[in-house]
Amino acid sequence: MKQSYALLLFALLALLHTTARAQPLEKFLSDPAFIPASVGICITDVATGETLVAHNERQAIIPASTVKVITTATALRLLGSTYRTSTFVGYTGYIDSSGTLHGNLVIRGGGDPSLGSAFGSRSANDFIDQTVSTLQAYPIRAIEGGIIVDDSRFDGPAISNKWMLEDIAWGYATGCHAFSYRDNRIQIDLRYNGHHYEVTGVNPTGLFLIDTRLVPGEKEDISVIHTNNHYTITGTIPRNRSRYRLNLAIDHPDSLFRQELCNRLQQAGIPVGEIRPTGAQESETRLLDYPSDPLAYLVRSLNVRSDNLYAESLLRLIALSPSSPGSASKGIETIRRHWQPFGADSLELFLYDGSGLARSNKVSARYLARVLEVTARDSLTGETFVQSLPRVGREGSVATFMRNNTLPGELRLKSGSMSDVHAYAGYYTAPNRKRYAIVLLFNNYTCSRAQLKQKIAAWLTATLSKKR
Repeated sequence: MKQSYALLLFALLALLHTTARAQPLEKFLSDPAFIPASVGICITDVATGETLVAHNERQAIIPASTVKVITTATALRLLGSTYRTSTFVGYTGYIDSSGTLHGNLVIRGGGDPSLGSAFGSRSANDFIDQTVSTLQAYPIRAIEGGIIVDDSRFDGPAISNKWMLEDIAWGYATGCHAFSYRDNRIQIDLRYNGHHYEVTGVNPTGLFLIDTRLVPGEKEDISVIHTNNHYTITGTIPRNRSRYRLNLAIDHPDSLFRQELCNRLQQAGIPVGEIRPTGAQESETRLLDYPSDPLAYLVRSLNVRSDNLYAESLLRLIALSPSSPGSASKGIETIRRHWQPFGADSLELFLYDGSGLARSNKVSARYLARVLEVTARDSLTGETFVQSLPRVGREGSVATFMRNNTLPGELRLKSGSMSDVHAYAGYYTAPNRKRYAIVLLFNNYTCSRAQLKQKIAAWLTATLSKKR
């Protein structure tokens, strides 16, 4: 009888504890803005895997860019933080005594998204500089053939068929290629001249024809049509903006690179001819092995800036094998296989890209929490991954979120947002160094995004302040 009474008392205390802990969450979710919403919440103890706060944690919900947490965690665990891919420069044919190359210069893309990138650790011109220097030192004085860029290390399509048509003209939705260059986009600077917006600068220059028909309006409402390198831009720009900058996708980064390299070679006194046919058995001599930034650098840059091209490249790199190219579909299958044994149920994952741009993506809060837990406990890459996420109130897309909060410890979150979608996934490390995985997914809320952020910030501060 005493034993039964003790068990009953223990169960009652546990129930009271659970109820007390759930009350703040219930109050938070009772907000009228969440009546039609799909909300998934999961906060867990990283060390033990215990779920501390949960709501609809197994419901698959649109995650937006928090998908990048899955992509980057998988890449670090499978490839390692020091992993580098390489772009190779070589030639076919032979070099005669005068330094003329009787063959083609061959550039083999390795899937490096940081090649010529504005966000890499080296200057955007470094790869071309090193290529020209290598040819001069060899020495090669003239190229009878042309420049071949091999893009075969990745299999298509370069753009997910689940991406929205209105996205793919923009620099954030550029295609992913084994040979990417200068972030696969162009930057267009505009200035209002009193009648319309005129182009004041294009970077990179020399290859693109820009036809603008932009006028002032109440808000940004821009349409872009482009065929190869000809862009027609129409619509309105907010009338209070005298200067404006657009980042647009380019379809063929290899063409841009070939033109820039040809120009540099001509300046260096190395003329380039036309591409010569090559035989199937023709050998290739390697001149330069140009490594990417280390994976730890790429992941940090990607997560802070929420870079879609970097994420799509990593999705394909994790699927590479010596016998077959990487592809998005193979990368997605690699993700499913990798996380299933760790309690991340693949039935709760609907994935169509590595960046989160596809609105068809859906994932549960619990799935994301498992990925966060397991990765943080990884002795080899865990801390690298945790530190790759932007610090709330200080960096990236969360630079203004909870900026003036008094929460002790460190909060790092990857955000995700698109129309009617807002999400966070990351870690809270309490002053006692205890770490928690945090996933918050919101779809179809009825308040403004700014109001939603305020509601989340208040609830999150109250909840995490107790985790000391």
